[in-house]
Amino acid sequence: MSDAKKIENPTIMSRKLLFLHKIPILKTKKFWDGLKEGKIYATRCRKCGQTYYPPQADCSKCLASDMEYFEVANEGEIVTFVASYLVPQGFENYQIPYIIAIVKTSNELKLMGFVEGIDYKNIKVGMKVKIITKIQSDGFPAIIFIPC
Repeated sequence: MSDAKKIENPTIMSRKLLFLHKIPILKTKKFWDGLKEGKIYATRCRKCGQTYYPPQADCSKCLASDMEYFEVANEGEIVTFVASYLVPQGFENYQIPYIIAIVKTSNELKLMGFVEGIDYKNIKVGMKVKIITKIQSDGFPAIIFIPC
């Protein structure tokens, strides 16, 4: 490797950013309450049958507002994942690296969450996982994938 490639480009530190706002959840409250109770919900349009995760209050396919909630399967398969060494604001208490994955459930939904209980070097696409929720140390609910 040449000396030029070893030298890092000059950088400066950015300002600390803080952006807090209230997220309206009136039409998706069942989803947020479910996460606290250990359940993950999606929605299905009663008119056309289209399913949505994350849950939607209205169907973008047929424009109906007649949605029903159903519980997402508690097992799935890792489709893709990434180990993150960067600590974005609000995630300072998370173990580094933390692993974020997309998991496909048996009811064909794709969920994003954190992988726990395994070294990231041993995670594989296609790995079967159990899907749970938990309240993180910062008080926010999270979707967690644990290898079966």
